[in-house]
Amino acid sequence: MATKLPPFGPSLGPWIRRLPRNPAFWYVSALAAMWPVLRLLPPERVHALRTWASTDLGNLHLWPDGHPIESLTVSVFVPQDTIWVWPVFALSLFAVVGALGARRAVASVALVHVAATALTEGLVWWRIEHGSLPAEAAHAMDTGPSYVVVTALTLAATRARPAWSRAVWLLMLAVAAPALLAGLPDGDTAAVGHLASLLAGLALAAAHRFGLPPLRRRTPAAPRPETETETERETASASTDPDPRPARAPSRQGLSPK
Repeated sequence: MATKLPPFGPSLGPWIRRLPRNPAFWYVSALAAMWPVLRLLPPERVHALRTWASTDLGNLHLWPDGHPIESLTVSVFVPQDTIWVWPVFALSLFAVVGALGARRAVASVALVHVAATALTEGLVWWRIEHGSLPAEAAHAMDTGPSYVVVTALTLAATRARPAWSRAVWLLMLAVAAPALLAGLPDGDTAAVGHLASLLAGLALAAAHRFGLPPLRRRTPAAPRPETETETERETASASTDPDPRPARAPSRQGLSPK
């Protein structure tokens, strides 16, 4: 007698096969893998990695003085503290991909990450120029996935499907908000970046809601029935004629050929 599969077995198969094509899966996996890596590496190696990946003014200089693209890319995978909590918060990216599509989800969080970094480091530069921060602040370490995660939580809390799941992401955002916005009254640059990421996430959610529908693959339209042309009718009649006769070539002076 054949053993019956559990009711959820067949439904999980397609979902598991789609995981490798989901960018949220790879990002959450990378953050989870970074936890033991940062714990096992020697402290000097961890410090060197964070210093190289930091999105500070020194690293954001154009080549050869800096490496802006590398630091902007690697920094989102290198948390500074509470390493274990970031993969949990990053699960909201699954909801964002499900609501917006993979390409728009990646473009949305990447755009906010770059924009929030530019805002905060521009604020640091302005304060250094006006004397409210020392020159050493240009090399203050700044790494972590917080801008990406805050944007993803905001988008998931407003655009996740089904609608009841938005309460889960809203609760997680409310839990993280006090720590992320601490220091905002004092002008802390990280808190300013977190607030900017939250507002940008709300703006992107409104844009996707009212003007940018999710990208979907277009199925080819069925060909429309066309009327039979004169040439097709002639071809069809020639193919069904039981005794087709070759066309007689016209002769000169209207005479028949011999």
